[in-house]
Amino acid sequence: MTEPPPHPSPWSAAGRHGGKPPPLGAVLVLLALWMALTALGVMPVTMAAHSPFGDLGRAPIPQSLGLVLMLGAIGVFGWRGIGLGRARPGTARLMWLPWLYLPLFALGMLAVGTPPWQALPAVALAMLFVALSEELMFRGLLYAALRQTMGPWAAIWISSALFGAVHLLNALQHGDWRVAATQAVAATGTGLLLIALRLRRGSIWPAVFYHMLWNVAIFGLAISALGTEDPATALAAQSGTDASVLPALLVLPNALYALFLLRHAGRGDLPGDIGRHARPQIEPAP
Repeated sequence: MTEPPPHPSPWSAAGRHGGKPPPLGAVLVLLALWMALTALGVMPVTMAAHSPFGDLGRAPIPQSLGLVLMLGAIGVFGWRGIGLGRARPGTARLMWLPWLYLPLFALGMLAVGTPPWQALPAVALAMLFVALSEELMFRGLLYAALRQTMGPWAAIWISSALFGAVHLLNALQHGDWRVAATQAVAATGTGLLLIALRLRRGSIWPAVFYHMLWNVAIFGLAISALGTEDPATALAAQSGTDASVLPALLVLPNALYALFLLRHAGRGDLPGDIGRHARPQIEPAP
């Protein structure tokens, strides 16, 4: 008698489209816990100085705690369909427009001041944990859970809007809701690009990598402009600056390109879209 094939691991490429996706109720509980941890990182400076949780608010500690929480849930419950496998071969070409931003950011750093390169590795490490935590939460678990109860476009917009809305928490730190609202709009546009990369490339890893580089570039600009070598100072200052429409205009090309990449989403034929029944999909023409 032939032994049945083993159930695919949630960590394997084969597990991307098979097995049990995360239930929406459980993911919403995880999201609430994740947001509570994230709020530690945006406590007002005066409160953080007197709070026993002040040190826990320093990046990347809240993001790391959230990451451990999510990975623990994935391992315990065996959730699949969250994009933890390898990216689909031949899809790297889809990132041509997002990649154009990075040399432009580098030129911006040189234009506003000499970047203190020794500070960038610490920022890069912090941003790696931020990217891992946010991508696993929003483009991994939340999108997969939403997709079990609704169509692809609804899941795309809700997961992106919630990702943007989380940035409203920055107002807790600097007290300016107008700045936070601008950041939320810009983050929603970036979220559209990141979910497009996840769905078109069949994995969250390209989104994680690009998210990390995007954040390093943004904070690198802040470091260059402020002339500081302290990453914490740059991270705090960046979250309370620029209430103009500039951030939203900056991400607009990426957001429009994301909508182009997602134009076939309604057909349910994107590699990373597991739908209600997890199964491999055929990559549409670019």
